[in-house]
Formats: sequence, C-alpha cells, structure tokens
Amino acid sequence: MVTRRYGDVSFWSSPGSPCGGRSTPRIAIRGAVPYHQLTEIAAPLAAGEPACPPRLRTQAGRITEDGVMTVSSAIWRDQLTDTERATLGRGDGVIADPRPDVLVVGGGILGVATAAACHQAGLGSVLLIETGRLGAGATGGATGLLIPEPHQWSDPEPFVDLERASLERWRDLEEAVPGGVGLIELDWIGLAPHPGGFAAHQPPAVEWLSPGQVEHFIPGLARSMEGALIRRQARLNPLRAVARLAAGLPAVATGVAATAVTVRGDRVTSVATSAGDIQPGAVVFATGQPPVLDGLPLRLPSVRVKGHLLVTEPAPVRLPGIVAPIATQIEDGRLLAGGTFDVGDESPAVQPEVIESIMAGLAATLPALRGLGIAYQWCCFRPRHPDRRPVIDRVPGLENAWLTSGHFRTGILNAPMTAAVLARWIGGGGPPVEPATWSASRFESRAGR
Repeated sequence: MVTRRYGDVSFWSSPGSPCGGRSTPRIAIRGAVPYHQLTEIAAPLAAGEPACPPRLRTQAGRITEDGVMTVSSAIWRDQLTDTERATLGRGDGVIADPRPDVLVVGGGILGVATAAACHQAGLGSVLLIETGRLGAGATGGATGLLIPEPHQWSDPEPFVDLERASLERWRDLEEAVPGGVGLIELDWIGLAPHPGGFAAHQPPAVEWLSPGQVEHFIPGLARSMEGALIRRQARLNPLRAVARLAAGLPAVATGVAATAVTVRGDRVTSVATSAGDIQPGAVVFATGQPPVLDGLPLRLPSVRVKGHLLVTEPAPVRLPGIVAPIATQIEDGRLLAGGTFDVGDESPAVQPEVIESIMAGLAATLPALRGLGIAYQWCCFRPRHPDRRPVIDRVPGLENAWLTSGHFRTGILNAPMTAAVLARWIGGGGPPVEPATWSASRFESRAGR
C-alpha cells in the first residue's frame, strides 16, 4: 500500500466559497488526485467536492496547557468507572516500599504493563512511580488501535513480529486480568486512494476488495475505491487497560517524580524522587522519551510529534470496524478520527484548523457526515526516535537498569510484549530476539557527530 504524510496542508478564506467564508483546507495534490486527510493513508475527494468544514462543537476549557504531554480532554477517561478513575491516582505521593526489587519509572501503558509483567514473573517486590496520574501522557491521548497487520506495508519485519506477538499478548491479558482489559475484536479495512494503490502481491492476511465489495461494507462513499480487508485486529480504551493492569500491582505511587540517580560502578544504587529516595534492586525507565535525570549517563536522540484526534457525536452511518483513513466507530456510534502528524507544532493547545481539516476529510469521503458535531477533541505528543523504532534495552554501562522509549504510534499495541521481554531479561533470560534492532547503541555514531 502506498502511504503518504501530509504536513503541507494550508488554509485560506474565501468569502465566495461554498463554506460561507470560513477557512477551508487547501487540498494537497498527489499524482493529479486531491487528498484531504492528514493521516498516513489519504483518501481522495470526489470530483468537484468542496472541502467545507462541518459544524464544530468544541469543549471550551478542556484543552490542556501542560507543556509536557498531559492529556485531559480525550474521551477515554469519561468512559471509565469511578473505581477505574480512582486507580489512575493510586498511592498519591506515598512510597510504600523504598527498597523494591524492581522499580519502574513511568506510569503510561508501557510502565504499567512492565510492572505487571515483573510482578507476574515473580521478580520480587515491584514499585511503580509516576509524576502525574497513570496514563496522563501520550497513553491517555492514543487511539487504542491494535492493528499490527497493516504495518506490513511500512515497518521492518522484526517490528511487525513484535506487534503481532503483542496483540496475542493483549488477548491473553483479556482472559487473565480480572474483568479483562477491555479488548474489542474488530476488522480493519484500508481504502486505496486510486487504482493500483495496493501492491500486486498481498500478504496472506489481506483480502483484496473490489470497489463493489467496498461499497457493500461502506455504503455512501463519495468515490468508488478499492480496498483491503484484514480480519481479527482489535482496539481498547487505553486508560481502561492501564487501570485494569494497575489494579493488580502491589505498589503504585502517583504524584512522585524521579529527579536523579546515584550510580556506583555499573549499578544504579539510588533513585532520588520528590517523595524521597528509593534503593531498587533493578530499575526500568519507561518514560516515553528517554529519561533525562541527574547522574544518569544516557543521551539518546528523540523528538516528540504532536497529533490531533477527535470523537464525533453519534454518526448516521455504521462502519464495519476500523476504516483507514476515515475513522473507527466506537461506543454509541461515535467516530474516532485523526492521528495527525503536526511536526514542528510544540504548542499543547488544540489547533482548530487541524480539527476542521479532519472533519472536512470525513465529510468529503462520506457526505452523510456533513454537519456532524464533535463531542471531544484533543492533542498529544508521541515520543519518537529518528529511525521510528523504539528502544528496548539495558541502559548502556549499567547492569541493573533497563529502558524502553520512543514507541511513537505503537506504544499501546507493543506494551505487553515489550513488558514481557523486559521482565524476562531482568529475571536472567537475556535480551530480545534481534537485539540490535532495539538497541540504544544504534544511535552512537549519530550522537558522536
């Protein structure tokens, strides 16, 4: 499949436009085909179709102004029970065990999954600390889509293998965790922007769809398109998964920030925090971007990439699961859409023109969505290394410290398998398969320039 990114969409206002003078997205032209979406796979506009932004319903005052990565206006928290919300703030400011066998720093999905895996593996006492609430960063702003198979077209084979194994791990957790993790099985359909948009030879998991079959699955498309169907993918509410996994942890301290480490020889002997010092047997840093702490000899290149998402009011159409690049239908018939790549935008505020562009794309692809209101809109920052692969490694030069960082768009998907790899390694089982793929040392030549 051909995938493209559209960071060059701009806006203008035209009093005589069919949108009544409102700002409308300028459509990027690729191969004489106009595209309207900002997501990685773009769908074309129908001939003569104006990209008029639908009516917006904003949530004033719910936009976060946290300059790090806090997300507060996504839909996921509102879907939780009171007990699940309380779990996200467990152990506020209190370190119950200052001498844990394993300390996990970071309360996103990767940190919580790692703590749960270490506890399940019987590695002794496990303590998780998090600066804010659990899942308050990129985890809480993620889509929660678990779709390894479409990555066959874009990711190297070891990465896809990790993603596939991690989806199976999510299925295992759905059975093993009390109440499950909220896993919802569903299919994925990718729409080809133009004839020949897919490779001639498809992987075995892919079913080719003719325009007629696509129309059967998705009635009312503005333009006839081919497609690809991949069955048995999944999604979940990322905060529910965090809460359900965290409920089984023996010790959690939210509102506790790691500030420095003490290293003696090849071991971390102490981690200084806002609530006192911790002397761990082993420590895992799962902080999204690589940790920057006084005393920690670690410098890895990384950036954070902003993205916008939204959830609509209940829609008048029914989608058969995940439809790329349109949307995913979630509870109550609402549509989850977006996942933009807003490179260079460091503001924590939602940008109205980006939200309008996402909605314009929905309406241009499915005209029945014109005028559909927005129930939630938010943005988050996703951590990324230069090669777009995560680090899953021991901290260079240290025998009792590990880290995982830079999972970018696949942190939710890859969390349980990454956690299992780290727990096994901490327990003496050795590094993951093809360790060079995930190694922190792969950036050494870049850092030395």
